[in-house]
Amino acid sequence: MIDTEELAGPPAAARRSRLDVRTIAEASLLLDVTVLLVLLRTFVPIPGFQGLVRLACPMPFVLLAVRRGPRAGLIATVAAYLLLATFIGPVFATQVLVFGGLGTLFAWASKRRVHPGATVFLGALLYGLLYLLPPFVIGLLVLRINVVTTLQAVQNNARGFLGGLGHLHLLGVPVGPALVSFVSSFPAGHAVLNGLHGAVFTLLLHPYWVLVIISSAYSLVNVWAYLVVSIELYRRLPVEARRDARGGGLDFFSVR
Repeated sequence: MIDTEELAGPPAAARRSRLDVRTIAEASLLLDVTVLLVLLRTFVPIPGFQGLVRLACPMPFVLLAVRRGPRAGLIATVAAYLLLATFIGPVFATQVLVFGGLGTLFAWASKRRVHPGATVFLGALLYGLLYLLPPFVIGLLVLRINVVTTLQAVQNNARGFLGGLGHLHLLGVPVGPALVSFVSSFPAGHAVLNGLHGAVFTLLLHPYWVLVIISSAYSLVNVWAYLVVSIELYRRLPVEARRDARGGGLDFFSVR
């Protein structure tokens, strides 16, 4: 007797979970584009040009994940890393993990209607973990730098710097007390000095927080730039590239 389940084939969910030939071909083409962009910015060290190329690197993964789903984007990211590692090594190739991860995250967030601000925040966490943290840790290990001792030295030097602000000398003449008194005589100057003492000076005495704040701000600004450029590039794609197999429009953060 012929089993009707065998004639019906695998369930629809199982079929959707597999990567078909078109998805594999599309992923191969788009990840090759990103690999070429990374090689271009690596071997053509032109200031400014590298930054522009870098901003466009997540876009192929955005298009792939929008058209074929986040799973295809993640698989293409791993494949791009393995391919790029053969050219520039496993350490420098980690940048493509960032590009692929951000592109897939942007596509997933757009489909789930996640707010762009929350998307940038999630992307900044990914950016810090994959792009900023590995080189920092590797540099400490290679150079044999004790990060705790180094930050303590920075803290001690900051204390010495703050202690000497009131004893500034110009050509042997003490100008620190007079300068502070002059600035404090104005309401605005007094407010500025209080603000500096409460914020900037406190950060100087806490280098751990300075490191975290600078890294966080750098990550947020970069991921925001990646998202803005990805939206603008997606907007300029041909209409056919922004449609699915059934001809329906593929939305990406309200871009149709």
